[in-house]
Amino acid sequence: MVNTKHLVYILPYLNLGGTERQALSLIREYQHRYQVSLLAPTGKGLPPFLAQQLDYCEFTAWERNFFKGLRELIAGIKAAQKRQQIDLIHVHGAHELMIPVRLLFPKIPIVFTVHGYHGASADISYRLACLFANLWATRVISVCQTEYDILVKFGMNPAKLEMIYNGVPTPILDRSKVTSLAERFNLDPAKQTIIGTAARLSEAKGLTYLLQAFARVAQGKPNLRLVIAGIGELEQPLKQQSQELGIADRTIFAGYIDDLPELMSLFNFFVLPSLQEACSLACAEAMAQQKAAIGTTIGGIVEQIADGKTGFLIPPKDVDSLAKKMQYLLDRPELVEEFAHNGRQRYEEYFALDRMLIKTENLYSELLT
Repeated sequence: MVNTKHLVYILPYLNLGGTERQALSLIREYQHRYQVSLLAPTGKGLPPFLAQQLDYCEFTAWERNFFKGLRELIAGIKAAQKRQQIDLIHVHGAHELMIPVRLLFPKIPIVFTVHGYHGASADISYRLACLFANLWATRVISVCQTEYDILVKFGMNPAKLEMIYNGVPTPILDRSKVTSLAERFNLDPAKQTIIGTAARLSEAKGLTYLLQAFARVAQGKPNLRLVIAGIGELEQPLKQQSQELGIADRTIFAGYIDDLPELMSLFNFFVLPSLQEACSLACAEAMAQQKAAIGTTIGGIVEQIADGKTGFLIPPKDVDSLAKKMQYLLDRPELVEEFAHNGRQRYEEYFALDRMLIKTENLYSELLT
């Protein structure tokens, strides 16, 4: 039976990224116990939310038209309150969205999840997030310890902070989809060694360095493949780079993949060369699939990959180190298997979806009593 409590989720965008996926996991779990509403701009990530049959209200993204978006958000919050009294509002990713919420409802609990800030203005965003959250949030969720420490450094009230790792479900693979993806991308794990990653094709993900490192280790290895799953503004430049490096015939740009676990199941090991990262869902998914991983010493990656136990950590932008560690794993399949086993254990201990859901539910229950 649906709980009489009414939860409202507010997102600044509905793309195909980690913020949306984490919010969707929460909604899928809690809609069976609460009345759930969603306020967010429309985007490519909307369909799976609509599939949950929740109350959805669109507002214009603030970066496109601030005043129109603000009016629509206020109207959406009021409409949600009219349908049923709001008991808790969970804002994801954009601290500024707390302003109209708190102005409209001074006493309703607000949970704010920080999903990490990127780019040259990241420090400013962290400072503003701390300022706004100290003023208006009831509790703040950090998705990894590194983010937690950054928020405290920039002035967040520690009494409001809760660290809850991003969690991903244990994959249940559809073997027919695995076969279909292998055929689609001409992948044959029995004859090829497949290195893979999944990331937005943006500067922050450091994929240019992965291509350079792969070009070095791919020399003389015709059966080596690199699979890059994801979309983004750097798709064409990265494809051009693969041409220039002479690895286009062995590099697969898979685009956005709905069945990412099935694609990951084909990888021998996983690489995440990010320059900026909070708590990577892709890395957690690789660990859930028993994949050894190489990642950079950035953000929450250092909490996900145990260096020398589940994979390797390297400095960002360090092509030499990345190539050496990739070659090291290529030469030692028994070590890849050991890392894979350890990675799965680490996933179960820290990054399983159930752990995230239980901790978030406990936080909600505390605020709803």
